[in-house]
Amino acid sequence: MSCPRKRRSSTRRSGRGCSSSPWREMTASPGNPPPLVIRQPGRGYRFSIDSVLLAGFAAPFCRGKVLDLGTGCGVLLLLLSHLSPGMVSGTGVELQEDLLAFARENFRGSGFAGRLIAVKGDFRGDVPGVAPGAFDFAVSNPPYGRAGRGRRNPDPGKEKARHEVTCTLPELFAAAARSLSTAGRFAFILPYPRLPEIEPCAVKEGLRVEFLRVVHPRAGDPPSRLLCCAVRGGSGAPCELPPLYLHGGAGKYAPEVEQVCRLFRGSQRDRR
Repeated sequence: MSCPRKRRSSTRRSGRGCSSSPWREMTASPGNPPPLVIRQPGRGYRFSIDSVLLAGFAAPFCRGKVLDLGTGCGVLLLLLSHLSPGMVSGTGVELQEDLLAFARENFRGSGFAGRLIAVKGDFRGDVPGVAPGAFDFAVSNPPYGRAGRGRRNPDPGKEKARHEVTCTLPELFAAAARSLSTAGRFAFILPYPRLPEIEPCAVKEGLRVEFLRVVHPRAGDPPSRLLCCAVRGGSGAPCELPPLYLHGGAGKYAPEVEQVCRLFRGSQRDRR
């Protein structure tokens, strides 16, 4: 499925009309916390650069009680805990037992055991500890592939993480909207071609697309990903933030991406 490259005229571009936006590019600051160490499975699904991109994008909006829908090994909540001073606590929901165990271990090992928790559950229904309207901010790095589309992955964990096997995009929006308090926000990342699906899903659940940021592999390349933040209620056209170019010169990540990557000392693979 192709997606129109032409930008909609109703979208405010490159920050115009967005002077009150809480969004800002990540910048270096003295006194950063110690680097993170993330433990994750040696085989199966492991987090990617998309988690880093989403954390950097979401951090300026993140505040209060935060919910991560499909937390995996907990990397998003850990990054946001470092990047967002306004974040009070975080709850990660995960369906896969092995990833849930890694999330809990990572929270303990990073010193956030009292601030971050991981709970098992299918967020399409009721989850213990996830009450309707209880969260100020929701975040998700959902499966990219539509159900029944593309090549199936023989690894069950990767298949669930990369394709809509257990959750569709409308179901994700429904879960996010159900969890959010008044004026709460929901940030997520998707492949750019899925842009036309976002607004219908948001409108159905009483959410409004507030900010969009297009990600390009490099300057001059077509867009590959889309970062989005939706808010409960309100009116107005989405504000299109400046594009993000993932790679700079000499094969390195762009400075903005590197700034978030510096939070890691490394990621350890479990050999069990």
